[in-house]
Amino acid sequence: MSDEQEIPAYPILAYQLIPDPNRPHVVALAFETERGHSLYLATREILEDLAKDLLARADKMPAKEVASAPLRLT
Repeated sequence: MSDEQEIPAYPILAYQLIPDPNRPHVVALAFETERGHSLYLATREILEDLAKDLLARADKMPAKEVASAPLRLT
């Protein structure tokens, strides 16, 4: 018997980085999906690693013919 379970995946519609003036060593990373919002806290090290991993993964993906601007919450 496997402990693996299927986790639903939803496209990210928008994201936002939210600084906390009371905790300068963390930032909130908010994602908006069709099912609502998710909020995560991240340190500088986590953000740096995530950025590197996302760029490395993007480099492996085929380029789109027509690129659309990413949605961002402000």
